[in-house]
Amino acid sequence: MPQRQSLTPRLPLFFSFVLFIVIAHIRLNMFGDHSLGHFSSDRGVVVVVYDGDTIKVRFEDGSEKKIRLIGVDSPEFDDQRDNVRFFASVAKRFSFDRLYRKKVRLSFDWEREDKYGRLLAYVWLDGDVLFNEVILKEGFASTFLKFPFRDDFRQRFIKAEREARKQERGLWQKEPLPTVPSAEAAQNIGKYISVNFKCTEVRSRGRFVFLHSPDDFSALIPRNSLSLFSDAQSYEGQWITVKGYLEAYKGKPQIVVYFPLQFKREMNSGRGSF
Repeated sequence: MPQRQSLTPRLPLFFSFVLFIVIAHIRLNMFGDHSLGHFSSDRGVVVVVYDGDTIKVRFEDGSEKKIRLIGVDSPEFDDQRDNVRFFASVAKRFSFDRLYRKKVRLSFDWEREDKYGRLLAYVWLDGDVLFNEVILKEGFASTFLKFPFRDDFRQRFIKAEREARKQERGLWQKEPLPTVPSAEAAQNIGKYISVNFKCTEVRSRGRFVFLHSPDDFSALIPRNSLSLFSDAQSYEGQWITVKGYLEAYKGKPQIVVYFPLQFKREMNSGRGSF
């Protein structure tokens, strides 16, 4: 009896210790080492950009995997509304501009894959730049909070979207968009904007039809979107305003035009608006 009585006070301490070990193990598996700033990581190169929040990465071992950005939701291409599909194209161009052929590091949360077999990841660029946060801060996506993920990133993402909304960045801008002449396009790379230009040449090359201006700006119409537009050759000599994500290719500014709502012929050389 004396021995049993001596053990009794120690039982709560024993169970508390066991409970502590179990909780610590669960938290370590779910959230990793917070001091690292990320969890277990994989490195690779972005080889496909599907939309604003979904990409494909080729890993160092040669394997490829589709990746869904944790905590990020960009507009969808399968939406029935034209303007939403247009916003989806703008978000895609932003992600393409920032990620395509770039080296990235992936880190993971408590759930590694979704039901579609996509890896769920935080995507890191050089210098520990978290792209999930960047696309929210620049206003080309909104936070996706339906499923849980680590709380510090959750709060960072909410703050990034709130800041983008307040500053009216990216897709949070009000219409009409600012319009610049093509001569000023190079000074506005990375913006969701309208560009007014005179089309001095129409050229078909590869997967696109190019509408060139005399000052190196181009509007690109994908061949699979040509049926939505009138005869492309008729644009030569016309003043045109296009809106979209203004990116650079080999140092020259361009906007990819997927939908007619991005495109407007002007009656004169004055700046147009949508």
